[in-house]
Amino acid sequence: MREYRRRVDATPGARACPVCGIADCDQTFCREELEARATRARRELEDRRAKEERAAAIDRELRSRRPGEIPASAVLVVLPASTRALAPQHPERRTLLRERLTGLVEDADSDPDGPTGDPVSADAPRSSADLLTRGACTACQGHCCRLGEDHAFLRPATLRRFHQAHPEMTAEQVVDAYIARVPAESVEGSCVFQGQAGCTLPRSMRSDVCNRYLCEDLERAQQTAADAPVLAVCFDGTTPLRTVLIEAGRVRTIDESPPKAGPA
Repeated sequence: MREYRRRVDATPGARACPVCGIADCDQTFCREELEARATRARRELEDRRAKEERAAAIDRELRSRRPGEIPASAVLVVLPASTRALAPQHPERRTLLRERLTGLVEDADSDPDGPTGDPVSADAPRSSADLLTRGACTACQGHCCRLGEDHAFLRPATLRRFHQAHPEMTAEQVVDAYIARVPAESVEGSCVFQGQAGCTLPRSMRSDVCNRYLCEDLERAQQTAADAPVLAVCFDGTTPLRTVLIEAGRVRTIDESPPKAGPA
């Protein structure tokens, strides 16, 4: 499809439809889909601007109420936030995860020369961008982790990489190593590995998705903050939940309102 679109776009006067890829498409479905995309993009932009304005007002209020507590050089950013509460891990999640992991290890071991994904990233931050990422994710408390559900984005490549790093392990022991990392309590409606202190998997055991994913808010923060301290206003939707100061990867809560609560 990509090659087809490239050829269409390279043809003078022709245009590939962004939805179906057909040249000079005029289908009703595609028109409606493009209109829906434009509407979503417009709403997202409006929400982001509203959050930025609210964050700026919070910044001014905190600086006037607590002079000297926030560094003058701190860069204001907007981040997402999670408010989901901890709950006992349901035994069925471990059972389902074990079944899934067993299949993944079998697939990985059946093709030992297959892909192993990205190189293992270090647990220790290596740059100011790493420090900001660690601090921002700590402040957010795992908004994106909800997408991990019972699979944690684990794929055969991840299990192949881990098994190759531990050749002394049997396939069953590889599965046991992951199951041992499942916390007794996890965040409600989130990844099976998201515990009280965040992800219970070391980076060497996480999927490539989890190791490299950055939400759009964090990408913008990295582009604007550089090496400066960051004042982050964390939002659940369009509601500000907490304001934190991130310096050298350390997170300090400046204000928290409303108080933490579980999902409705």
